[in-house]
Amino acid sequence: MLKHKMFLASILFLLIFNSLNLTDVVGLEYRVGVKKNDELIWKCKVSNKIELNNLFGSGWDNGGIFNNISKGMRMRWKINDIETNSSLIKINFDIWLWKKDLNWGVKDNETQITYLTNHSDYIEGLSFINNTSLVPFWFPIPVGEYMGGLKLNAWYDVDNRVLPTLNVDIHKDGIFPGYPNENFKIIAVYNDQGILNSYKLYIKNNMVILDIAYDFLPFYVIPTTVILISIFTIGIIIYIIKKAKSSKNLPMP
Repeated sequence: MLKHKMFLASILFLLIFNSLNLTDVVGLEYRVGVKKNDELIWKCKVSNKIELNNLFGSGWDNGGIFNNISKGMRMRWKINDIETNSSLIKINFDIWLWKKDLNWGVKDNETQITYLTNHSDYIEGLSFINNTSLVPFWFPIPVGEYMGGLKLNAWYDVDNRVLPTLNVDIHKDGIFPGYPNENFKIIAVYNDQGILNSYKLYIKNNMVILDIAYDFLPFYVIPTTVILISIFTIGIIIYIIKKAKSSKNLPMP
């Protein structure tokens, strides 16, 4: 009798647990983690042109999101519009492709990224082959749950153990015959806004030949901060000097 009661209690517990999990999944709403007028900036930390040419062939950086990329250059997005409904999640943005100077000048393009609101509506074997980077630079949030629910092809593996991470593993001739010319891997890490935080492309011997990082602090803030600190420091020094001089000029008691 006791065993029978314990068995029924176990079944009841499992039913309650599963119903709670189902409620969480069904009730989860995906949304946009960026806002209108937000500016997103990425910096290229490594760009090994020789190895990238060997891997993808010459001209790999003549178009797409890697157009004219080089070490030290930055790419900028400015969010113009956000649209969310029961079917789609979409952002429209201006894009300035990889530049070194502080003056961005005229934008290079205006584009958009669109996702299905329900990630389960995507077909089996989804890939991001239309992205030159082979991974998106932005996802809806919560990003880990959204990525984890996609039916990605064998190239991709989602790892949500620490930070939302999309691992890509493509073998030689894996995209089409003669492309790429050797095996490579990509590790793409996303922040809680769904923004690509770190992008590293590896070849044999774990050699990083392309490394892109999200700039948390806009580059123009750094010199401004340095100037303000310098002015503050100089002000303190002048104050100390004046204080010392005034002390010397005081009459002795």
